[in-house]
Amino acid sequence: MQEKILVIGDVMIDKYTFGEVKRLNPESPMPLINVTKEELRLGWSANVAANIASLNENCDLTWLVWNDENANLLEKLCNKLKINFTWIKVNNFKTILKHRFVENTYHQQLLRIDYEEKIENQKFWEKILEKIKKENYKIIVVSDYNKWIVFENWIEELKNFAKEKNILLLADSKPKNYELFKDFYLVKPNFKEFCEMIWKNLENKDEEIEKNWIDFTKKMNTNLVITRWAKWASLITKDWKYFHIPTEAQKVFDVSGAWDTFIATIAFALKENYDLKDAIKLANKASWIVVEKVWTAIVEKEELFNKKC
Repeated sequence: MQEKILVIGDVMIDKYTFGEVKRLNPESPMPLINVTKEELRLGWSANVAANIASLNENCDLTWLVWNDENANLLEKLCNKLKINFTWIKVNNFKTILKHRFVENTYHQQLLRIDYEEKIENQKFWEKILEKIKKENYKIIVVSDYNKWIVFENWIEELKNFAKEKNILLLADSKPKNYELFKDFYLVKPNFKEFCEMIWKNLENKDEEIEKNWIDFTKKMNTNLVITRWAKWASLITKDWKYFHIPTEAQKVFDVSGAWDTFIATIAFALKENYDLKDAIKLANKASWIVVEKVWTAIVEKEELFNKKC
């Protein structure tokens, strides 16, 4: 059976309404947008899966949806990108959609409308675990956007199963839940999130990270990679080696979804037997390709390996 990558976590649809703004609304002092086009894109963990699938890698995605129109749209988008999406249907829960209204010329966001709810129910975890145990996964990515409740007992069961089957667990975690990902192969916060995790307000300097990583790494027993915007990434390994991995600055249009691309590319590279440092170098490149694009975007395999950065 072919080894695959699984992405678990909050799925979401990004809806973009683009238009021209030439005057204010006569009914209230706000821009009046004349709509020219609309687009739907995958967001959050679905964007992680989209980036993996765009690299011609077999990727599964599983999460919660309600039986609503947004769930149908999500399924169509996944099918189009050849993502194997398994629904877990729950009641009293809306499939999340974020609707952005954007001015055409300068790509300025005028308004965002969110359709979302949190759910606090452990029963659905059993279905996720059932799926994991039926498949042959080499890597599982947990994409935590803090819109769902991460239950400790479920995470522990996942870790035990992954250890038994030699599955690499990667987490893109928010500060609130990070301690649950102890003993994962890799945890990836951004710099701001790392500061929140260690309860310190650091400067974004190499020496500041070097002073503060060792206690975190000891406590978590994980490889740690911190994304650092223009400086991009620092890697601290389980055996307490650290590497600051820069990339050449590119013209930045939008960082939306860049962290999704980053963790997705690491998963892809590890699946292809890259060592961790080289996987992060490739993820750097992929992320800088994506930030040159507008709004949530994905990196294609051809541009990742052929484009010079």
